[in-house]
Amino acid sequence: MSGNQADPRADSYTAARVNDALTILRTNGMPPALEFMQLVGVPRSVAMRVLSLPEQQRRGDRRRLPR
Repeated sequence: MSGNQADPRADSYTAARVNDALTILRTNGMPPALEFMQLVGVPRSVAMRVLSLPEQQRRGDRRRLPR
């Protein structure tokens, strides 16, 4: 990855809110999960991708540890 491309999980706040929203999705459904993501500032494009394509959801944090 080049130096000017952002790591999709570099923003730990957003990553944590997405994980929270996935919990809401599993327990309460899509409308509350989307509302939560909008309230906490997750970009709409990210929210729609995560909530609409569950097969593409990450199964944990795959960031590499610093060397």
